[in-house]
Amino acid sequence: MDLNISALTSKIEAIQGGLVEIQSYIAHRPEASSSIDIHNNKSTDIHHRTSIDDATNRGRLVPKMTSNMFDTHYHGEEISADTYATLKKHQLNLESLEERLQRMDNTTATMKEKWRTGDEAMRDFTGT
Repeated sequence: MDLNISALTSKIEAIQGGLVEIQSYIAHRPEASSSIDIHNNKSTDIHHRTSIDDATNRGRLVPKMTSNMFDTHYHGEEISADTYATLKKHQLNLESLEERLQRMDNTTATMKEKWRTGDEAMRDFTGT
């Protein structure tokens, strides 16, 4: 059981590391051209140009929120709502896995007890 929890913890840390890498990439990527033809203006309104990347980085397209997930290194940090939702989903999936592992552990313990009782009954019956 401890080995499975350790493996799940390692996977959580790997997922969190991946999220940090993705967030870092998004924050530092160069602005992509919104036009296929580089000779055309990026916007029909020449006086007001807004790229999706700029709007995202200013938080207009992706709402920001403060993480309240105590068991992650994101606690208290401002992260995007999408990242927060993804973290919560992974957390719920891991909690579900933990519950399943606990049920399996309980079932295994019950079966071992039944086998032990059956072995004792067989020994009593055979007189050994």
